[in-house]
Amino acid sequence: MRQAILFLILLILLPVSVVLQDLLPGIPPSQERILLLPVVFCFGMLALPLIPALFFALAAALVQGLALIQIQAGQAEFGLTLPVVFFMSWAIVLQMTSEATHGMRWEVHALGSGLVTLSLVAGQFLVICVKRGGFPLDQAVFFRIGVPAAAAVLIAPPLYFALRNFVPMVSGDEESLPKKPSFTR
Repeated sequence: MRQAILFLILLILLPVSVVLQDLLPGIPPSQERILLLPVVFCFGMLALPLIPALFFALAAALVQGLALIQIQAGQAEFGLTLPVVFFMSWAIVLQMTSEATHGMRWEVHALGSGLVTLSLVAGQFLVICVKRGGFPLDQAVFFRIGVPAAAAVLIAPPLYFALRNFVPMVSGDEESLPKKPSFTR
């Protein structure tokens, strides 16, 4: 029951995070955006079992893809294919990380959020460079890619501690860390 509630909360948080990140002011000096969707995505991947996590990754890809759709010269600059491949790939990596760490840890969530955000923004930059031609690489580009990733690392722990009560806990003598149920008993 707790996992169903967690899944629903996370599904609701996906579009809410996109709306909130658009309402938040930019970070000085270059007005970089704070990205909340990768933080919610990482939490879902680490907290949910494999099958619901894959459905959640598909939902995250759909929300992110729809948020990024731009039409340039009659062509969609970003389609839905790249976000689906991106989020499904990260879903597998984060699921394997969760299995390797025997549950969910706030450190893994923070690091994963930073890496997903870094690769998301860098990937978007590379796709735009390829489609538009040219590869402008200067200090502003590094700030636009690095600052959202650093912000995601700082935003991840409060989200983790707010939602960790919905993740099933380890029982017995083991350390009291949130743990997702396994397919084997």
